[in-house]
Amino acid sequence: MTRVLESEPIALTGPEPPPAPPAPERANFATVLRYAGFRNLWLGQVISQIGDYFAFLALMVVVSGFSPEAASTTRAVSGLMIAITLPRLVFGVLAGVFVDRWDRRHTMIGSDLIRAGLTLALIPAFLAQNLWLVYALAFALAAFGTLFNPAKGALIPTLVPPEQLTAANALAQTSQMLSTLIGPALAGTTFALVGAGNQWVAFGINAVSFLVSAAAVWLIPAARGRPAARPAAGPADHPLARVWQELLVGLQALVLNRTMATLALVFGVTMLGIGAINVLWVVFLKTGFGFQATELAWHLSLIDIAFSAGMILASLVVGNFLAQRAPKWFIVWGLLGAGLVTLPLGYLPSYWAVMAAMFLVGAFVAPINTGTSTLMQIVVPNDQLGRVGAGVGTVADTATLLSMSLAGVLGAWFGIPFVFLLGGLLCAGAGVLAWVLLPGLTLQDKVADPIPRAPAGA
Repeated sequence: MTRVLESEPIALTGPEPPPAPPAPERANFATVLRYAGFRNLWLGQVISQIGDYFAFLALMVVVSGFSPEAASTTRAVSGLMIAITLPRLVFGVLAGVFVDRWDRRHTMIGSDLIRAGLTLALIPAFLAQNLWLVYALAFALAAFGTLFNPAKGALIPTLVPPEQLTAANALAQTSQMLSTLIGPALAGTTFALVGAGNQWVAFGINAVSFLVSAAAVWLIPAARGRPAARPAAGPADHPLARVWQELLVGLQALVLNRTMATLALVFGVTMLGIGAINVLWVVFLKTGFGFQATELAWHLSLIDIAFSAGMILASLVVGNFLAQRAPKWFIVWGLLGAGLVTLPLGYLPSYWAVMAAMFLVGAFVAPINTGTSTLMQIVVPNDQLGRVGAGVGTVADTATLLSMSLAGVLGAWFGIPFVFLLGGLLCAGAGVLAWVLLPGLTLQDKVADPIPRAPAGA
């Protein structure tokens, strides 16, 4: 009897149910920083991009000082911006092919080391005031940069689990934001201390920052950098033929995937307006408010600081409190907000009002960047991310190049404030396109990838 009574509960209840799977961690900055590989990547980029902005501001100030005339300054700055943008247009998609073929870690390290050497070469070019050599070196720096950014974008999904992607992308954005916040402040202070003619110091700092970035990427576990295995080449396969085939795969994914085609269209429209504004900033501050030389550098730095502060605040909110929202809405509201704030920017009578407006623009731009990166990682397999991401970038850069080429003409014909107005209209219009055409996908819709992911703490 005792045995029967003891066995009855087992017979009645059956086997115990398996334990419920643990709830996924709430995505925020603290959780993604537990992954050592991602943490190394992020810290390295903070330092590297601070150096980048430091050197970029030095280039802008130096080039703008080659001539006292506004028209010559506009042409010189336009030429610099074209030299920086053109490599992304020429090499962007092809670079994406090699990013998807090569070990992403090795690609990023090699890009950093080469750019460190090119940055040091800017010092004698600056001292000789050789504008064409500055253009050539800026072109080469941007060319090798076309390998780095797509590799970084494809590496992030291997360093964190899918549910953490929005938070990881938002935090990755803060590396650029911190650089635009700290870099301009350091640049303005340094230029004021060393005086006119000594801006070459910025290029030395940038070279060191590239070395720090390379060291940080080297510390990421080696397996995370390897793309998915590819079928073995046949005996008749020529390497160039395989590159061409893989390029076509990326272009087809860009054109035939509705989401990616929409993103390309949206950013093409946006950059048609924003590209011209980027070129005219220096001239706008010089002619609108009378800033010159080191004073110009300092006030340009303050504009970047205000913009970055807005981006940092918005990224903190997105990465820690809105990480599970559909990326579409980050893009839509970001474009609409940035466009509406940009509309009156060129007509503001006060420099401090311009700074306040740029803070708001930054707050709207940060969610756009985070939403775009996350949406791409949701719909594109990891072994195609380099090519597809580079394809979207090429479309945007083509529009940027066209816009920058017309900046001087539009500014001379219609005035700089009108160019800002037009840029705001195009940006807001791109937001409407995104609202109508982009799907409301979430992280749960992410495509499956045959890639290893890092466990927590790895």
